[in-house]
Amino acid sequence: METCTVETGLLRKKPCGHASVTHCINCERALCAEHAVPQLSETGKKSGKFMCKECDIATREHDKAVAAVARKESIKTPAAPPKKPAEAAKPAPAAKPAAAAGKPKEEDSLGGIDFVPTKK
Repeated sequence: METCTVETGLLRKKPCGHASVTHCINCERALCAEHAVPQLSETGKKSGKFMCKECDIATREHDKAVAAVARKESIKTPAAPPKKPAEAAKPAPAAKPAAAAGKPKEEDSLGGIDFVPTKK
């Protein structure tokens, strides 16, 4: 018979030692009835699957992080209105060169290095 492998104790860590009733679905650690955390389905009912406390906490943190990223992405990229067929067929206007405008083009970088190789 397998025993629960969850470590207990404050100063001296030791295995729980109670008879195991299930295994964690993530790390397959043997769990007793006291240390098994039941997993719930989307409807809120018990699914019959269990996790250890550490895996359950990690899964919840991961789900929160994924939801936060999804929320940020939905805020950053609002849905664009559909284009009209006439607008989609028009070509984009050509960009004017900087020399034609009469002003030198300013670079967005912190400053470029102009290197012209010479033959000696």
